[in-house]
Amino acid sequence: MDNMLVVISGPSGGGKGTIINSLLKRNSEKYLRVSTYTTRPRREGEALNEQYQFISKELFDKLDSQNKLIAKNLVDGYSYRYSTY
Repeated sequence: MDNMLVVISGPSGGGKGTIINSLLKRNSEKYLRVSTYTTRPRREGEALNEQYQFISKELFDKLDSQNKLIAKNLVDGYSYRYSTY
């Protein structure tokens, strides 16, 4: 199998980032982190566009209507989705 999608999922603070960073460090050619878009504001200490792409609700809705996003979630009133490109 040439391509396989692996989803690392869990609660906030559960270690997802640690697992993802370990996989990327081990083999950055085999693994690729997809962009996650969110409409929530950036939290203190979060690097801009490192873990999330912080976008407006209008841009989120536009990308969603163009079918450029997958795996939609609504958490605490903010939208999250993964990019297909």
